[in-house]
Amino acid sequence: MSKHEAESLENVAKKLKQDMDTDQKPALKVRLEEALDGGLKEITKAPGCVDVLFSVDCCGRCMLRFLGVRDFEIYELSSKEIKAILTKHRQAPPPEAPSENTATPIGQDQDREEEAICIACVGTVQFAEDVVKQIVERMQTEAYVTKTFNMNVTLPTSTLIRNHALSIYWNQKLSSYPTAQVDIKEIFKLLISWPIERQTGLTLDFGSELRMQVAVKHDESKDDHVFLSKMKESGLIIKSKRENRKTIIVGDGRHHVVKALTMVKDHRFTSCGHVPPTPVSTRPQLESIEMMRESVFVGGRYLKYTRDVSQTPWSIGTTMLAELSVSGIVCETLKKAFRADEFKFVTAGREDANVRMLGNGRPFYVEMINPRIPVLPSETIKQLEGEINTIMPEKVQIRHLAALRPEDTKVIKDGEETKTKSYSALCWTSKPVNQAMIDAVNAYTGKAFYVEQQTPIRVLQRRAQMIRKKEIHSLKAFPMEGHFMVVHLHTEAGTYIKEFVHGDLGRNQPSLASIIDCEADIMELDVLEVDLEFPPPECLP
Repeated sequence: MSKHEAESLENVAKKLKQDMDTDQKPALKVRLEEALDGGLKEITKAPGCVDVLFSVDCCGRCMLRFLGVRDFEIYELSSKEIKAILTKHRQAPPPEAPSENTATPIGQDQDREEEAICIACVGTVQFAEDVVKQIVERMQTEAYVTKTFNMNVTLPTSTLIRNHALSIYWNQKLSSYPTAQVDIKEIFKLLISWPIERQTGLTLDFGSELRMQVAVKHDESKDDHVFLSKMKESGLIIKSKRENRKTIIVGDGRHHVVKALTMVKDHRFTSCGHVPPTPVSTRPQLESIEMMRESVFVGGRYLKYTRDVSQTPWSIGTTMLAELSVSGIVCETLKKAFRADEFKFVTAGREDANVRMLGNGRPFYVEMINPRIPVLPSETIKQLEGEINTIMPEKVQIRHLAALRPEDTKVIKDGEETKTKSYSALCWTSKPVNQAMIDAVNAYTGKAFYVEQQTPIRVLQRRAQMIRKKEIHSLKAFPMEGHFMVVHLHTEAGTYIKEFVHGDLGRNQPSLASIIDCEADIMELDVLEVDLEFPPPECLP
């Protein structure tokens, strides 16, 4: 659907919502009469035009579609009401009305039960309102905080085949197809959106962040398109394959069927398919209702004071290597507050589980996926920060929690190449630390130099082998007793600190070990600072 068509439908929906405060059906009937006697007169006066539609089990709403009626509000009339008006434009006398003694199943609407299920829409448009109750109940259960909704629909593939077949049939009977039919999905979407608006108080808005996908199925006609796959010129290839222990059919999507119909000539379609379409005896069913709102983002900085918490859940198979994670401590509270389905935890770099994150903390943001609540007041976000900081205050805390705009999250991605980090490393040396070793290291204080780091052996199983050239902006050592020294480093983001210290079997040049001319290893590592302005100042309260 084009943007112009979407806006047109949206305007129609808004207008009808206002008009339907009172019973407008008498006025709609008049408008249909006027349309048939006015702009559509040239169509309806064609010999047998309306009779062709009455000669098959076509519902009143689909009759309007085939006649090209684009006054969408008229479709609010029931199929029987529309047929009663169209009957006046028939050339052949209508059949006798059914006997008054005809039984109607208990609990069914007599007006609608008398009518056969439409062969064109298989009941989707004819009984569109039947799905509204389930949709409204689902919307009430999900309880999205919103004033608008966007609606997309998926109808049975068979409606494509049947509309095409009925078009061919009409063309055969009238020698020419009089007009372009109205898209069945447009009508179905409006027929369910209007009552949803009236019952929920929400407004149909094709720009809404709340997107609803309604799928309708009709099992009786689900194989109507299969015959096309046996016609070489259609190009329709339907295959079955096993996926997740289930057999699924591929190649039969609506876009494939639409393309196949354009490739098959009418006479070939008629010889292999059914023209007019065959009757159906069952109504369609609501297959699924999917509701999704665009993600919202919150972010801040986290501090990790312990060496037994991983950044994200860390496991091999079913074995957890770290019992706790920063994302678990921080994100579950936020997920609950926004009533989101899932979350995505994104950080400016990462530290190993046995590395502390100190100073002002590491920048992070959390993407809330499908949140029912899109906006929280700044006071509430501040309360959430406090709540998170009471979960395990001796292990993980956060600072500067704030709501973010989607574009604010780019700061973290862009900062991967520009940010710098400061570290404090407790190092062991194979020789007792002496002043000469300290002086050798401190010769680099305030003096930038580059190291070439091959992909560390410890991560070769998951990262490509390559040489990374990283800048170390400053290096300073402080002696401790015996074989220990503390080294402060200020480096380019992405520098492997552990490998810089021990050299990684010569794969890191130069290294701390080569500078002090003895073996060295890292005992403890702390991140002191991540030099990245985040969250952006304008996001902070």
